[in-house]
Amino acid sequence: MKSRIVFGVSLIILFLGCTNPTTPEFDIKNGLMSVEAFVSNFEKSSYAKIYRLNEFNAGLNSYVNVFEEKAEVRFINSSTNEEVVLVEDVENEIYLPPLDFVALEGDTWQLYVRLQNGTEYTSTPETMSNVVPIVNSTVAYNKELEFVASEGKFVPGHQITVNVTDPSIKGNYYYWTYRTFEKNTICVFCPEYNFFRDGMCVEYTDPERAQNVPPYFTYFCESDCWQIRYNNRVNILADEFINGSTFELPVANLLLYNKSKILIELQQYSISASAYKYFSVLKDIVDDSNGLNAPPPAALLGNIINPNDEEEVVLGRFTVAAASLNRILLSRDGIEENELEPSIIPLPESAPIPEDRRVYEAPCYEESRYLTYTEPEGWN
Repeated sequence: MKSRIVFGVSLIILFLGCTNPTTPEFDIKNGLMSVEAFVSNFEKSSYAKIYRLNEFNAGLNSYVNVFEEKAEVRFINSSTNEEVVLVEDVENEIYLPPLDFVALEGDTWQLYVRLQNGTEYTSTPETMSNVVPIVNSTVAYNKELEFVASEGKFVPGHQITVNVTDPSIKGNYYYWTYRTFEKNTICVFCPEYNFFRDGMCVEYTDPERAQNVPPYFTYFCESDCWQIRYNNRVNILADEFINGSTFELPVANLLLYNKSKILIELQQYSISASAYKYFSVLKDIVDDSNGLNAPPPAALLGNIINPNDEEEVVLGRFTVAAASLNRILLSRDGIEENELEPSIIPLPESAPIPEDRRVYEAPCYEESRYLTYTEPEGWN
């Protein structure tokens, strides 16, 4: 008989992309490689990040990482021999597959990377497991949800809790994350006496009027446009003590950055035992280093190697995982607490720009990992 378990303890919270584990026994200044990659069964959720750990920054008390540009990056399907080429996004320091790329449960994938200097890296193959569905999810608002050091206080937000029935077979490992959709009203912000022309912000140069130009201009979206944000915390759980039970667990915190309507797409991944061990080690490294600002005392080695140099140490991991989704729509109306990021006050073009030359709208730009003009499922 299945039992119901309610967890009252904190989740393991990991910070991917913000933490780059290193170790004193290697010469970090010579450039250790860090490769983090993920293959998902949902669009816009797969990626690869490649960094070279460069030098210690005394002011930040951490190692500075340099994004490896112009690399050849591919996902290789060992089941079908399909190869998916990833495209570089320099601005966001990430490599991305086609927007419609999704992997299928049961398929086996491998990562291949070739740097501009010819150095190659490969991962061990990893198979996408079957998903465990989310039975239900709830959201609760808390005026003091989480302490934020930069604010020096507890800040408000929503906590998301899931209800899951763990399969009776032992060895299930869970990984929770989420992404959000927010509808933009302003698509372009041109600061410092610039205005929007020919698809970009350019300096207003009319010598007779330039001194009277407002400090910035905003441009409303000429069509529907949703901004997509990705959570950088990862919560994990093993079913060692809950096997076959129905459990309830808080898995995500959504801080009150603004009060606009928001769609949360909660993702519950079923990961492999080796992936769980990797993320558990990352958690221990962060804890032992007294936070994210201290250099971790041990290397975080995953499943990526240099096939031509067995002695090279490569940090990071290639993870293949399928997720079940739960979408939650929040209006956030009636919240009295101040938002963490006050909204930009709209300031359309005005004098001294002549009225017949003014522009008030801007496009949403092309579909990407971070923007969409297609209404997301669950928005209404």
